Amino acid sequence: MREELIVPKCHYPWPTVNSPIANAFDDEEKDWYDNDYTFISEEGIRRCKPQFLSRVATYMNPTCDSIERMRPCARMMIYITLFDDYFGMTPAKELEVIADRVYEVMMGEDPREDEIGILRQMAAARKEWLANGMPQFWIERISINFYEFIMYGIAEEIPFKQAENRTYPLLAHYLSFRRYSIGMMPYGDLTDPAINYALPVHVYNHPIMQRCRELLCLLIAVQNDFVSLKKEIEIDHECLNIIFVLRNQYKLSYQEACTEAMRIHNAHAQELDHLHNNLPDFGEFQEAAYDHVYHIKLHVSGCANWYYNSGTSRYEHKAFIIPQYGKEGDDAIIPHSIFVKE
Repeated sequence: MREELIVPKCHYPWPTVNSPIANAFDDEEKDWYDNDYTFISEEGIRRCKPQFLSRVATYMNPTCDSIERMRPCARMMIYITLFDDYFGMTPAKELEVIADRVYEVMMGEDPREDEIGILRQMAAARKEWLANGMPQFWIERISINFYEFIMYGIAEEIPFKQAENRTYPLLAHYLSFRRYSIGMMPYGDLTDPAINYALPVHVYNHPIMQRCRELLCLLIAVQNDFVSLKKEIEIDHECLNIIFVLRNQYKLSYQEACTEAMRIHNAHAQELDHLHNNLPDFGEFQEAAYDHVYHIKLHVSGCANWYYNSGTSRYEHKAFIIPQYGKEGDDAIIPHSIFVKE
């Protein structure tokens, strides 16, 4: 009989803000699935619709009350998530070709009629961002970060996913690629269209600002690992979860690994809060830099709010789509002996 496991919830030393347009794209996203995600099976699309992935954009950008500015962000939240779900088992050489094409479309090329529909969503988002006044340097920024999400994140996970025997990375290695594969480097760029202000390049590239973005990625990676643990604990080949990594590297119980993962998470949250309140001198851009990191913090608490309060079915049994190189039997069985408690 499995020992009962208490999985902690994530909390933050800053407030959670609720979006005034939290559910605004619930109907639109169904049309997006039906029109542009037909490379996914009908069953896969059926699984996607109750996940409310568009709400991630609104929950994580809760100060934005503009449907027009948030629409391309909602598109991206869906296509970045389903890109990972669908191409997460794709061989690295094939994935590199896909990454190059994604970059071309995000930067300005229109997809051909015979190309996969997810590219149409990327092109539509790019055109909407430009129509809403986002500069080309920002388009290049998010395009590069999406490319790195694929090549430094998804591609680095593939050897572990394809290994015949379960193989765990060391914690340092895991965090080095997980901060890319969680997708928050490009998603963090959505702060700019959400608040209708593109952070200047020299401010954005400052090491402190980049560390804040890295902390965003690490915090949401641990959030995600806690939430997905209930599903992943029953997958025989699953190794890419910080709980599993800690348990293997330090010979911990599941409960001890949860405690250590939360300690790491809380240290990162404290660091982000400290950096926000002690930013370097950015001169005339001081207020903009402070506001940018403030919204990074809202991304973190907003994502937790979505996990716990949006009603998403994403982490239920048979909620994920089957990957391009996956099979139906990859689905997990969620045991009744696991439960979530604050």
